Amino acid sequence: MIKAKYFSEREFNRLSPACSLQDMAQDTMTMLDRMRALCGFPIVLTCAFRTKEWDLAKGRSGNSAHTRGKAVDILCNDSAKRFKIVWAAREVGFNRIGIGSNFIHVDNDTTLPQNVMWHYYNSTDITHIDG
Repeated sequence: MIKAKYFSEREFNRLSPACSLQDMAQDTMTMLDRMRALCGFPIVLTCAFRTKEWDLAKGRSGNSAHTRGKAVDILCNDSAKRFKIVWAAREVGFNRIGIGSNFIHVDNDTTLPQNVMWHYYNSTDITHIDG
C-alpha cells in the first residue's frame, strides 16, 4: 500500500486525469513528502499518474514518467516558490525537472535521461520575466 504524509487519496482523485495515490510509486511519494517538508508550504499537484492510453490520446509519447507513477506536476505561479520547489526537488534527489509557465514537473524515472531540466515555454507563453 502506497503511503504519503502530506498527500491524500482525495487530492489524486481530483487531478486531471483523475488517478489514485495507489497508482504512484512509493519512492516518488517518499521524495515528495520530503520535498514538501523542505519547502515549508503546501504543494498542490495538478497531474500525477496517467495511463499510457490517456497519454497517447493526448498526442504524447505514452512513455512518460507519469505512466509509471514516477512523476507529478506541481502548481506554481510565484517565482520565489518556484525557486524553493526546484531547490527542494534537487535536495531530495529529483534529477528530472521541467518548468512550465504555471507548473513544475518533477520525476525520478531512471529509465529516462538523467540530470536534465527543460522548459515548456514557447515564445507566445512569455509575457514578462519575473524576479
